[in-house]
Amino acid sequence: MNLYLSHRSALMFWRAWSASRAISLRAFHDLRKTDGSLFPGRLYDATAALRTCASSDEDVRNLLCHVADSEVKAWMRACLEEEGALVHVLVERGEGTRNSRKIVRHRSALVYPRGAFIGVAPHLFICSPELVFVQMAASLSFGELLALGYELCGCYPLDRPDGAALMRRPLTSPARLAAFCAQMEKARCVKVARVAARQVRAKSGSPMETELAIAAFTSVQRGGLGVEPASLNAPIALSRAARRATGLNRVVGDFYWREARFLIEYDGREAHASEHRRAHDSRKRDALAMDGIELMTVTAPQFRNVTQSIALLDNAARRIGKPKRKRKQGHLQKHMALRAQARRYHRESLSQKDGGHGLGA
Repeated sequence: MNLYLSHRSALMFWRAWSASRAISLRAFHDLRKTDGSLFPGRLYDATAALRTCASSDEDVRNLLCHVADSEVKAWMRACLEEEGALVHVLVERGEGTRNSRKIVRHRSALVYPRGAFIGVAPHLFICSPELVFVQMAASLSFGELLALGYELCGCYPLDRPDGAALMRRPLTSPARLAAFCAQMEKARCVKVARVAARQVRAKSGSPMETELAIAAFTSVQRGGLGVEPASLNAPIALSRAARRATGLNRVVGDFYWREARFLIEYDGREAHASEHRRAHDSRKRDALAMDGIELMTVTAPQFRNVTQSIALLDNAARRIGKPKRKRKQGHLQKHMALRAQARRYHRESLSQKDGGHGLGA
């Protein structure tokens, strides 16, 4: 008998897994599109099979209790022992057991693509990050779904008492999300997931970078500003003269348009408060100026002010040679709603107790 954790339980598991297998800040900046070896599907056996599913409370509890791997047990505790948390499991269509106080059963008769389930311990399978993205499309607004996609494809920093700069390991990539959605034709809300996957960008380094990216790069039809997408957290090689003058070998840009030689940095104040950080930022500005790269800074107060942030991002679009597209009446309301949805995801979905309602099968 096999246990398949799904939906929010699978998401919480992968969050714990990615945090426990963190990568250094340097490794994060050096990530390439081909770095698929970092993803869980490359580290464990993956399958498309959904069979002999545990569905009764007793079977689910027994399988959870008999996980022998201590590391997997730690991940399980991180995602299941939260007060009030429910266990979401996937079962085959036709299973007669109803939902209980602690277990939500999602019945499915879908044919799943290869890699949909990842076996992390004997008889314990977790829905892959790509499948979780499709599953959550049924319960999240479009802005929230985008924020989830950016989270799965990004590497948010870990708070550590020793001050070490470590980032959560990425769980998937935009290309993998899009490819998986294309294979799930009959899944609920997969059309929305497919549209969202095409608009997710890799390598967001924080929730606020995600929110800025969603506001800027999402299509005008969906409430975004339709700015030509940039590379996120891209290493920028410096000239010899800039290296000698600043002592920096390279700089990393939050949002970089390489051909236009234009860079946007998000200044969240907290991340730039120390004297050491300010000195580094000054050297970074000098290096960019020497190499002819224009820098625009968007501060947290500017981003919170919708009028100011739209003006700044529209100016960026003109600077990279892609002026803003004509926006229809009512776009501002759609834009504000999109931003509010992404903000709600970070305020609530990243930390809220699971209520167990509204999650689609």
